[in-house]
Amino acid sequence: MCDTIVALPETTADGAMLLAKNADTEVNEAQQILHFPARNYGTGAAVRVSHLTIPQARHTHEVILDRSFWAWGGEIGCNEHGVAIGNEAAFSNQSAEKDGVIILDLLRLGLERGATALEAVNVIGAHVEAYGQGGNVQMMGNFRFDSGFLISDRTEAWVVNCAGKHWAARRAKSTEAILNRYQITTDWDLSSLPAIGPKADFRAMFADPKKEHDAGANERESCAAGLLAGKRGRITMHDMAAVLRDVGDEDAYDVTMDERSVRVCMHAGPTPSRFWHATGAMIAETRPDSVVVWMTGTSATDLSIFKPLFFGIPLPEVGLQPSGTDTAETLWWRHERLHRRAMAHYKAIKPEIRNEFDALERQFHAEAASARTASERLKQDYVAWSWQTATLATERWIERLEAKSYGFSHTGYAAMWQRFNDEASLAL
Repeated sequence: MCDTIVALPETTADGAMLLAKNADTEVNEAQQILHFPARNYGTGAAVRVSHLTIPQARHTHEVILDRSFWAWGGEIGCNEHGVAIGNEAAFSNQSAEKDGVIILDLLRLGLERGATALEAVNVIGAHVEAYGQGGNVQMMGNFRFDSGFLISDRTEAWVVNCAGKHWAARRAKSTEAILNRYQITTDWDLSSLPAIGPKADFRAMFADPKKEHDAGANERESCAAGLLAGKRGRITMHDMAAVLRDVGDEDAYDVTMDERSVRVCMHAGPTPSRFWHATGAMIAETRPDSVVVWMTGTSATDLSIFKPLFFGIPLPEVGLQPSGTDTAETLWWRHERLHRRAMAHYKAIKPEIRNEFDALERQFHAEAASARTASERLKQDYVAWSWQTATLATERWIERLEAKSYGFSHTGYAAMWQRFNDEASLAL
């Protein structure tokens, strides 16, 4: 489902461009963080995306990407030029005649081929027009949907809506939140639709309001937008993280109650419509002199720690790349021992976890002020220290939680977790 937000430089506390996203996917859809260096290709080179083989670009940019383990494309990412993209499942009234590019492909293509936000918009639009959208986008089963994107660079941001082989884009306002619905009406600046005469209403032409409602898009988008708007002029990286972690009234929140996913920080629930949750998150912090990519690399944003990454240096050591079944030697699955046990004691334990994890995030962010323009060696040491410190904090919490009983009082919630733990061969 997902939630993507952006704060333009005039709205932030220190003039940084901030783009953030929760990647909401299937419960056992482990995410992996990858680093792709810039590359040059010869004439006639091709690349296999999810369902198609398409011409490769002559040059691809350096990219840091968070993706589902099974995918070619990604959920969230940033490139060396400070172009950051978050994608959103969007539900249209269009039917795919055949396989095309999918939402995950389009995000990676935009990052690899766009040196500015506008270039990335045009890359995505060109591929939607050329190939259409179609084909499975789900780890389990066979599910398809169209796409929306929020794209930023150092100075501007764009909202992009895609339906079938059509697309529209407009420049983002001071703060924006996009979720699983079409935002663009007649206010587009660029589009595949005719530009002669009165502008066509993109949303009116293509939206499927019932599917948008079922996804809780209006509620989550309104909440995220309101939280951002209330902070304009003083928005920080920590504010972006707080929006991604929002579950509404903390005292009243009960993870078992909602029939639809209406919280920004999505937790899986005991009804089939809620078998999705936040499996990874990113905040891209872009300035004229630097780019810092903050990734969790783990699920449950409100039980995770954002950690820094830079371009031009290797990723930190995070263990093996994950799959759809438990491997304790991977960052993502190791953290599930914290996440799934914590959900059994969510209200009692979350404030304690956040007190410790928030303090670490603030320490990491304070150190980033000097590290972001430091030498490659110092950046590498800082990144390694941050990720190792976060790992040790996670391990301490796993030990504490393993000392508690693991079980749920709500029968349906217990059955849901037992099912997903069994499917992943995860013994808790």
